Amino acid sequence: MEAFVPEPREPVRRALFASILMLACASGDDPDAERPELRTRVGDWRDQVIYQIVVDRFANGDTSNDVLDGIGPEPDDLVRHQGGDWEGITERLDYVKALGGTAIWLSPLVANVDRTEREDGYHGYWGTDFTRTNPRYGDLRSLRRLVRRAHEEELLVIVDVVTNHAGRVFSYDLDGSGTIERTEIEPPYRAEGYDVPLVWTHDVILWDAEQRPWQLGGEHFRRRGLGDVSIFDQKIYGDFPTGLRDLDASRADVMDALVATYVRWVEETDVDGFRIDAVPHVEDEFWPEFGTRIRRELGRRGKRDFLLMGEVFTRSAFELARYTGETGTLDTVFDFKLKFDVVDGVLLDGRAPSTAVPALETDRSGYRPFEHPDGIGLSPWEARVLIADNHDTWRLRGELDRFDSAALALLLVLSGEGIPCLYYGTEQELVGQGGGESRERLWDTGYRRDTETFVWIRKLVDLRMAHEALRRGTQRVRFASENDGRSDEPDAGMLAIERAFEDDRLVVAMNAHALQRSAADVPTGFAVGATLRNLLDDADPRRWEVGPGGLVAIELGPREAVMLSR
Repeated sequence: MEAFVPEPREPVRRALFASILMLACASGDDPDAERPELRTRVGDWRDQVIYQIVVDRFANGDTSNDVLDGIGPEPDDLVRHQGGDWEGITERLDYVKALGGTAIWLSPLVANVDRTEREDGYHGYWGTDFTRTNPRYGDLRSLRRLVRRAHEEELLVIVDVVTNHAGRVFSYDLDGSGTIERTEIEPPYRAEGYDVPLVWTHDVILWDAEQRPWQLGGEHFRRRGLGDVSIFDQKIYGDFPTGLRDLDASRADVMDALVATYVRWVEETDVDGFRIDAVPHVEDEFWPEFGTRIRRELGRRGKRDFLLMGEVFTRSAFELARYTGETGTLDTVFDFKLKFDVVDGVLLDGRAPSTAVPALETDRSGYRPFEHPDGIGLSPWEARVLIADNHDTWRLRGELDRFDSAALALLLVLSGEGIPCLYYGTEQELVGQGGGESRERLWDTGYRRDTETFVWIRKLVDLRMAHEALRRGTQRVRFASENDGRSDEPDAGMLAIERAFEDDRLVVAMNAHALQRSAADVPTGFAVGATLRNLLDDADPRRWEVGPGGLVAIELGPREAVMLSR
């Protein structure tokens, strides 16, 4: 039995009519009424500090889109809509710049499934009509205005995109009754798939290769039921948890449509990069073709150095490197190994700093040693995106309840080799512990610029921008104690990293031990007899003299750090 697909679905005609109407109403007096000219605005992505924004939670600039179809914000429930939008972000770009951000990463921009029994689609990952903006965030003009204003403020813009799935757009009518029972929403995975009628709740629309609205049918989805993400085949071919319907990315027409759709969004907005969701849930063969075609199509249109950064949620260095290894694949991935092994492992759990060495240095050997053709001009190791927390983890202060602990994590991110990425609200010391609780309303904080963490981040960004060694320098672990945070050995908790580029050289040393002072003789590349000072504290009267063999004697209090330079 073939899957039941209603024919035709009215929203396709409505979407096409809306697009025609929008173009017909375009006015030369409105700079956001027509497509912008595509430009390449980035020289070296390592000069950027990315600031991640969950659109629904950052700022509410337009209350007219708060309530749609009778569904509005529920302030007491963070798994429901809260009302943030693109207009609010546009009004608060000065806040991002004051913190030191140079690029903003935005939630997916397309129309979404609005609500399920457990959660709302406030986050943007439940796409339905991929040719239409999410009306809760704003219309195309407001999106274009945000990107244009960001560019005027010398901020780059990255948008989240999804290639693996649509939202819960249909249910499996297992008994053919025409109505849906709870067991038919997320039936268990079946390798042979479900050859049953589908009851559609939403239309799924992409642009086809000719950039015409194209309505997907059941044959464009795997239809195998809910997968167990710990089992390889189910991770690739199953529906994602919460019932997100798995697209059949092996089909040429689906590939063509995904490429056409996301190229079209760049044409419509002039954004500068993509963060790509759920990369390991799509078959490996997809990425070389998708990456090559996206770069080629955008290059033809004048948009080069376009960033393709992928979410590969694993601590495995092999897996992280694998998705950047083959020609044409992703430029970079988020360095979850740094997050899990160093931020969580050493700083939170008190593991020995020696366990951090792979994530900080030696894992480099497993990465592709050169850039992708038509990519961003960096090897994937150089372009790793460094994070201390994000929307899928506990917040930094939810895990590390003291400023000095969080400060060390942020120091690692903002002084490390790669591209640093900050999660909105970290600077406001929010304490969410996962799920919606880690996606709080930023406007509740008053956008303060005087919190201890805001001031610390700004200082670290200024140091990064002032020193090429922190942006382009090689990274070497110069000392990493074998003794963990429960040890009373004199060097327990000590970690020292050197960054060097041409004549610029710095040593970042920290004591990760929470209870005792730590001391070590740290090898460096400084000349014997040189006198070093601590760039992290201009009032620090201490000086460090470089001894024979380049050794520097460093002693630090619990959770103390220094950045030493001539």
